[in-house]
Amino acid sequence: MTLQQELREKFIEEHPLEAARYLEELPPQTMRDILQTMEPERIAQTVEHFLPHTTANILKQYPAETSATVLSRLPPGSARAILRQLDSSTQETFLGHLAPQTAAFFRRTLRLAEHTAGSLADPHVLTLPPDITAKEALRRIRQVPNQVIYYLYVLDHQNRLKGVVLMKELLAAESTSTVSSVMTLEVQVIPSSAMAMDIVGHHAWARFDSLPVIDQDRTFIGALRHRTLRLFLQSKSSEYQPAFLSDALLQLWEAYSLSGMVLMTTMGDVLSAAKPPVPKREEQETS
Repeated sequence: MTLQQELREKFIEEHPLEAARYLEELPPQTMRDILQTMEPERIAQTVEHFLPHTTANILKQYPAETSATVLSRLPPGSARAILRQLDSSTQETFLGHLAPQTAAFFRRTLRLAEHTAGSLADPHVLTLPPDITAKEALRRIRQVPNQVIYYLYVLDHQNRLKGVVLMKELLAAESTSTVSSVMTLEVQVIPSSAMAMDIVGHHAWARFDSLPVIDQDRTFIGALRHRTLRLFLQSKSSEYQPAFLSDALLQLWEAYSLSGMVLMTTMGDVLSAAKPPVPKREEQETS
């Protein structure tokens, strides 16, 4: 190992968060080349502080065995968020190199029941960490414009939802302002276990074209678009009937209502029709 590599690894060991933020600003090829010189344990220590889509793109460039080793050394929530960024074939390739018990755990927890918000959410939307500048956030947006929607969700370093920032607010912010300084803390959220029929007619859709979907520990699953929800229910209208709020959603009610996050479904918002009128929203549908 060269002196430069030793110094780099020592810095990453002592300052993993600062190292991760620096590496994320590098071109993907440069970032991969730097990480490729490191042991899987050290790679895991570094990418633990990356956002899921960045880590997924890195791991796809490594041998599957190396990527699986990195995943096995990450917290389960982080590893699961990364795996959800991958197509099913790549997921299975990586899982095939994990210990059977670990692979079985991920296969079980990656599955989200049909007709739920979690199964319909798009995991490939661009998310931002709270501690980068508006200038850096806009640079990331330019790199993956196809993953950007009007609302940009802000995640902490454990992939938990912390807030939301509107694109127009980010564009208007001072270049040196941090994302956390311009984001909104109160966010309308949907539990991943919420049934599609329970949430399609909620009044929140009058204001938002998409809403974040989270697990019970607030881990970000993805963004659910109102258009996706409507189209899904239209395609299933002959086999899926209106239902009362799911038990899992009711169990989450108290926890989220006291946390600063706002559950999109309330106790009185139970639908009785499968195709409610589409409300007029403040923003246009985004793809």
